[in-house]
Amino acid sequence: MRFRHVVGALALVALAGSLTVARAQEGRGTPAPPPEPKNLQVFPKTMTTAQLLPIMRNFAAALGTNCGYCHQWTGPGAPGNDFSVDTKPQKEIARAMMRMANNANEAIAAATKKPADQQTRVQCMTCHRGEAIPKLPPPAPAAERGAAPPAGGRQ
Repeated sequence: MRFRHVVGALALVALAGSLTVARAQEGRGTPAPPPEPKNLQVFPKTMTTAQLLPIMRNFAAALGTNCGYCHQWTGPGAPGNDFSVDTKPQKEIARAMMRMANNANEAIAAATKKPADQQTRVQCMTCHRGEAIPKLPPPAPAAERGAAPPAGGRQ
């Protein structure tokens, strides 16, 4: 008999706890979806946030930065975030770099005449390699560049 009372009491406690959690979650609701993009100048104006976010995450990874490098951004979901304003010069530089890469890819495609799936495309990582300001690698030794060895056959 006592066992039934203990089990019944535990069931009531579990039920009350689950109702409390459900009410707390109900009050919070679902988070508001991010606003649709505004002020798109290189990307199509019809591009959605869902399409744009993966691209922006790739940019951040290629440059080793976060959203705040180009955008007015203080943190995920912060009320002061405004991705549409052009207050930072890095944003216009990024646009110029996107146009440059697009132009290079079009010129390379025209010159190589290869199908799109066989072309290597110029992208942010091509030069930046995780650095906001690209660093040039040291020059390769002459032998690696295909230069002829010095006279006498020795290097």
